Amino acid sequence: MVAVVVGDVMALMIGVAGVLAMATGRIAFPWLRGKVSRPGVWGAGALLLAATLATAQLVPFGVRTVIGLSGLVLIGLGYVRGRREMPPAE
Repeated sequence: MVAVVVGDVMALMIGVAGVLAMATGRIAFPWLRGKVSRPGVWGAGALLLAATLATAQLVPFGVRTVIGLSGLVLIGLGYVRGRREMPPAE
């Protein structure tokens, strides 16, 4: 019972942070602000991860695993730097 409550609280926190990141383009957690270069992608991954945690008792394991791993991949892509501008050739 405690694990369900802890999972739901974590899902709520991660979900709110994901919505804020997608809506405002800023990360809610101060220790991640300087590290995440694509807040929208990070927020989408956080929402998928929150959905995985919130529906842990309702969704079969295989579906939950695919959704959770997709969220983790998107969170990881949020840390990858964007393309750098190349100086014009002379």
